[in-house]
Amino acid sequence: MKTIRRNHTLSENHLSEIIARDDFDIPNLALLPMKKALHPETEYFVSLNHTEEHNPFLLQNLVIESIRMMEGADGFMTDQIFTNDHHHINHRFLDEISIQTGKRHLIIGPSFSRVPTFLQSRLLDELVDADVSGIMFDVRGIDIDDFAALQPLAKLKIHAKKRIAIIPVVRDEHQREALVDTIPFDIVCIAG
Repeated sequence: MKTIRRNHTLSENHLSEIIARDDFDIPNLALLPMKKALHPETEYFVSLNHTEEHNPFLLQNLVIESIRMMEGADGFMTDQIFTNDHHHINHRFLDEISIQTGKRHLIIGPSFSRVPTFLQSRLLDELVDADVSGIMFDVRGIDIDDFAALQPLAKLKIHAKKRIAIIPVVRDEHQREALVDTIPFDIVCIAG
């Protein structure tokens, strides 16, 4: 099982990291090249979320320019493709992000868990068609022993099969172990 850790410090290093602030917002742009220079063997994913920008045109330009500035990233994570309170995907914007990321990974962030349950399978299929590598699903606030609360995640994993990675976001090692004992996953993100 692969573990990706959310990190926003230069002093810590893990084998696989999502460089992002606590709220999964975009990191300090100097962090990626410095971390890459210190630890070139680490796999780095970078958050593209600019949650403070509310103008859609400016937001899309910020995201595209952020991708261009981070050439050393192995992949990117974003939540900002959703529209209409997580009921739809902005396909034009997603296509542009996909073009800019090229062969690097593109992961949809943990806000996917806010997509209404009845729409999750359909939106997952749309993301597979757009060549998205993975979908994060936030379970930090869920009691892992509550099987009813985990049911949407389990259904999503079954529907995804091997077409796309489902990446649960957990608080810590203990929650990761409890989750993986209940539902096996290939990749888990520890985000604190």
